[in-house]
Amino acid sequence: MNTVARRVTGVLAAILVLGAASWGLGSWQPFAFDWPDNWDPRVAKLADYVERHADFPFEHPVRTRFLGDKEFEKLVTDDEADLAEEDREYYDATGRLLRALGLAAGEVDLFKDQNTLNASGILAYYSPADREMVIRMNPDDVKGNELSPALRATVVHELTHALQDQRFGLERMRERAHDSSHDEALTALIEGHALSIENKYVSDNFSDAEREQYDSAMEGDEEDSAAISKVPEVLSAQQFSPYVFGPTFVEALERKGEKTLLDAFMKKQPKSLEQTILPSKYFDGDNPEEIDEPKGPKNSEVAVSGQLSQLDLFFLMVRAWDPPEALRLSDLWGNGSYAGFDVGDDDFCAVLNVRGDNDEATDELRQAFVEWAKSPGLRGAKVTAYDHYFSVESCDPGPKAKIDLPSETDTQQIFWRAGDISYIWRSEPESNAECIATGVYTEFTTEQLQTDDRVIDRYNELIAECRRG
Repeated sequence: MNTVARRVTGVLAAILVLGAASWGLGSWQPFAFDWPDNWDPRVAKLADYVERHADFPFEHPVRTRFLGDKEFEKLVTDDEADLAEEDREYYDATGRLLRALGLAAGEVDLFKDQNTLNASGILAYYSPADREMVIRMNPDDVKGNELSPALRATVVHELTHALQDQRFGLERMRERAHDSSHDEALTALIEGHALSIENKYVSDNFSDAEREQYDSAMEGDEEDSAAISKVPEVLSAQQFSPYVFGPTFVEALERKGEKTLLDAFMKKQPKSLEQTILPSKYFDGDNPEEIDEPKGPKNSEVAVSGQLSQLDLFFLMVRAWDPPEALRLSDLWGNGSYAGFDVGDDDFCAVLNVRGDNDEATDELRQAFVEWAKSPGLRGAKVTAYDHYFSVESCDPGPKAKIDLPSETDTQQIFWRAGDISYIWRSEPESNAECIATGVYTEFTTEQLQTDDRVIDRYNELIAECRRG
C-alpha cells in the first residue's frame, strides 16, 4: 500500500459519536475540562512545529497516550459480541446493498471488514470527545524521549487535529454537516490539512535514512496488506479517500492564499466529496443538486440509506466501462441517493436516484447505467427516467453469484489523478493542472500511463490546450 492509504488517522478513525452544540465555530472555547499543565516531553517540540506552520497557537497542551499494538487495536476495533441488534442489521443490510450493486460478492461480513481496515490501517487518532491523542507504537519507536521518524510524523499529524479542534471545534463542525456528502468533504479537508503539515515536517526535517524508515512504516507489512486485500475495494477506497483527495484540495486552497484555507473551515465549507476531488467545483460554487430519496418496491421496508458520492459513482461505472471512461462519467456527478429495502420475507433490493450536474449530464449518466444494468452478476437491474433524475434498481443475487469486482487498479485511476494535479501545479504553473490531469486520466489507463509513449505527446498537447488565458 502507498503511504497515504496507510495513514488512516484522526477523527474518522475513532468512529466517534459526535455531540451537538450551538456555538459559533469561531467563538467557542473549551471549558470545564481537565487539561494537562504541560506537554508530554516527547511531543513538546513537535507541538511547537505544528503551531508555527498552522499559523495559530494551541490554547493549552493536549493529553497524549502511547500504546503498544495489542492495546491500541483493542481501542480501534470492536467485539462482535458487543454489537447491538440494530448494528448487526445495519452491517447485514449494507453488505447486501453492495452485493446488489455488484460491489461485493460471496458471504459479506462488513463488521469484520471494518475491523480489518481499522486494525491494519490506523496508526493513531485524535479524539475530540476525549480531547486526547492516542498513538500506536512498537518498543523500537521510543528511546527515552526520542521518537522514531515515522512516529514523529504521526504525532505531527495528530497534533494538527488537536489544534484544529481547539481552533474550529471538530465535533460541532462534523455534527453540523448538512448531510453525508458535506461530512465526507469536511473529512477530506480535516485530513488534508493534517497531512499537508505532516508532509512539510517530513520534507523539512528527515534525512534520506529517516525518510526511508518513514516510508517503510507507512507502507505497512505483508500481513496487513494481505488482510486488506480481502476487503471489498470500494470499502478500502472510501476509507482512504480523505487522505488522497484532501491534500490536493488543501493545496488548491493554499494556492489561493492563507485566508482561503481558514474560510474553508469556517465560512465557505466544501459541500461534497466532488468539490475535494475536483477543487474547481468548489471555487465555482458547484454545489450538489437537489434529489429525492429513493422509493422501494411494493411490500418493502427501508433497511439502509444515504447519499451516493462521486467516488461511489466511479465504482459503479467501472463495472461496465474501462477506468478512464468510468472516471469521465463520474465527473458528471450532480448528486445521488441510495436505499436498500427488505422486500417480502427474504429478498433485498437496492434503489439509487442519480442526476448529473445538468440535464445533458443526467441523460448521459442514465444511458451509462443502462449499459451497467447488463453487467454480469446483477439481478433484476433496471433504469427508470424521471424529469430531473433517473432511478436504478437492482436486487441481491445472493452469495453464490459470480461478480467481477472493482480492483485496486481501478481505484488508482481516480486516486492517481489527484496526486498528479499537485505535481502539475508545480511543474506547469501557468497551466490548468486539473484540466491536464483530467485529460490524461480520462484517456489512458494507469498501465498505459506507465508504458505507452503516446502519453507524453498527449500530455504536451494538453499543456497547450489547458493553458490559462
